[in-house]
Amino acid sequence: MSDTTGRPMGSFARLLREPVVHFLFIGALLFLAHRLIVGDPRVVVVSGGLKADVERRFRDETGRAPTEAELQTALDRWKRDEALYREALREGLDRQDATVRTVLADKLRARAAQQTPAREPTDAELDAWLAAHRSQYETPLRYSFEVVAFPKSDPEAETQRSTYRRALADGADPKTLGRPIAGGNLTRDKLAAKFGPAVSESMCNLPLATWQPLETGDSLLLARVNRIEGGLPSREAIRATLVADWVAARKKQAADDFVESVVARYRFEEAP
Repeated sequence: MSDTTGRPMGSFARLLREPVVHFLFIGALLFLAHRLIVGDPRVVVVSGGLKADVERRFRDETGRAPTEAELQTALDRWKRDEALYREALREGLDRQDATVRTVLADKLRARAAQQTPAREPTDAELDAWLAAHRSQYETPLRYSFEVVAFPKSDPEAETQRSTYRRALADGADPKTLGRPIAGGNLTRDKLAAKFGPAVSESMCNLPLATWQPLETGDSLLLARVNRIEGGLPSREAIRATLVADWVAARKKQAADDFVESVVARYRFEEAP
């Protein structure tokens, strides 16, 4: 109440008109509403479901049910961690620590990936994946070969090669024909380095398991390619790997799409 001058009442009225008073009053109302709706953040409810979850995790880790003492110890540990976690959030450590931010962001990505409906790819999808990513599965072709050389410095080189070739055609074992046989298992590039590009190109196109005449700068050759390995495997030969890679890529794409959708909800402004 006020006296006949009205001064106390006038001072109180002016106080009520102050913006700071309005702000404090609104803040108090919001705090009260938050407590009524959410509850005290320092009150932790240990529900039956939580206890069951702690017990389940104990079983997963140890392979057996916990004793009463072990369950209580596990619950006490959970309570300590929960209290520390909430206190860290209250102090804003989740916003100040780059590692925490990264962990939380990664958890959201992982959750988006795990929520992708699981299914097996079709054969057509695997073929398309293999064609688009062939470099991941393709290895350089390797040629297992044998070569017999007849040096051009020998005037009889051409005659000797012809005689040797006829003997092979008649079924002779090359090991019994008295000339050294070189061999190896090389890629096209290694063959080119050893024999030169022209011979390498010819050797890579020889029919398998047949002796054919070739020529380098200093030698006449008889060469045979016995086996070709490498290249792009068939879909069925690496099906398990293809399926795993396809599923992983699908989950990654789902996570990437989720990230883009989240980022799109925010507006980023540059501050001076």
